[in-house]
Amino acid sequence: MSVHPSLSSGVIDSRRAVSAQRLARVLVLFEPTRTGAAALREAAALRQADTDLTVVTLAPQSLQPRCCARGPSVEVVNCVVREEAASDLCEAQEILGTAASDVTFKTLVGTRDPPLDVWAATQTFDLIVLPSRRLAFGGHPLARKLRRATAAEIRLAG
Repeated sequence: MSVHPSLSSGVIDSRRAVSAQRLARVLVLFEPTRTGAAALREAAALRQADTDLTVVTLAPQSLQPRCCARGPSVEVVNCVVREEAASDLCEAQEILGTAASDVTFKTLVGTRDPPLDVWAATQTFDLIVLPSRRLAFGGHPLARKLRRATAAEIRLAG
């Protein structure tokens, strides 16, 4: 192990303490993609015996338009989006296998629930794992919002 000569031993010890800190609550945003599965696996691997793991999916909802529009009604589309989010949670349970028995699964529904950053701030997570996005600045569109709203460490996986 190399030690940078400009760092005092107190700084080095505090860094070890932070990296060795026990994670009490971990949140992972699951998306049905390769990077979403990688984020879920990373969160599960970081988990210790007494760590609470929460897997969340998002179900954005559309608002009713002011004018009459052709095509499927907004309620039908919103229902399909909610069903797809529930299907994503079932996929996350399958990926976790037997480790899913004591995991909390939650879908945040667009207009009914608060946005992810607001909800995560009220839940006081220690670590939030997001799937990375290759072409997004910062790795994931929600990463910056979560960093501003919470004191949790934000990790990008995948």
